[in-house]
Amino acid sequence: MIGVIPGVAPFLLMSGHQLADAARLLPATRPDPVGDGISVVLAKPGAPAPPGAAWIPARSALPALPPQTQPTALRAVAVANWRDQSRFCPACGGPVEPARLHQRDVSPNDGPGQEGYLCLWEDRAVFPRTDPCVITAILDSADRLLLSHAANHPDGLYTLVAGFVEAGESLEDAVRRETLEEVGIEVDAMRFIRSQPWPFPGSLMASFAAWASATEIAVDGAEITHAAWFTRPELTHALASGQVTLPMDYSVARQTIETWRSGNLVGL
Repeated sequence: MIGVIPGVAPFLLMSGHQLADAARLLPATRPDPVGDGISVVLAKPGAPAPPGAAWIPARSALPALPPQTQPTALRAVAVANWRDQSRFCPACGGPVEPARLHQRDVSPNDGPGQEGYLCLWEDRAVFPRTDPCVITAILDSADRLLLSHAANHPDGLYTLVAGFVEAGESLEDAVRRETLEEVGIEVDAMRFIRSQPWPFPGSLMASFAAWASATEIAVDGAEITHAAWFTRPELTHALASGQVTLPMDYSVARQTIETWRSGNLVGL
């Protein structure tokens, strides 16, 4: 049993016999399945944590979980955030509740039905929203990496340029737009690396490597306050001296940076 706070409403990750105790531990709760035999149990804002659990921020809870549990926990945070903010059908305003979806809503290979959400007024399947984002390791011809500091980040925290994909925009076009808008860099080639769900509050991060056509930096001054090119030794020195810190280990940003530091980014 793990208690975390993703947003306004706290929730627990519960499995097995714990679910049978959910109503006793947290009155007026509702279990939402997220897979692997685990459900999210939402609590009312301000509810005391049940015995054996404590409310802690989701970003702090996730690194403490075993690696094999983190994917389910990421789904759970995404579901909890969406359920907390999307209690009604976006089409008709009817209430949305967990339900076994009808056969017509699933493919024949999924069996008699699948867990999901149903608008109780229109008998319509409703699915959690996911917002695509791109996050880019910008490289130059000398294999230096560009790292940036965002205005809303703690002092010294540097990461990759990232941003939401706009309506009607491809992932590749979003990479070009975000790198130009935030750090004034045009890129002339790119490749997809990996993706990661990032439920803060409900994104899917698509990581790219992109090669700059020029190296002069011009930050936007609003979202990004500073950016700089780093060689591997320069970044190692900046980290050792405390001048720079990097994103949390389980984030795709950190994983991409560490892949570059190991010299394996281009070979992926």
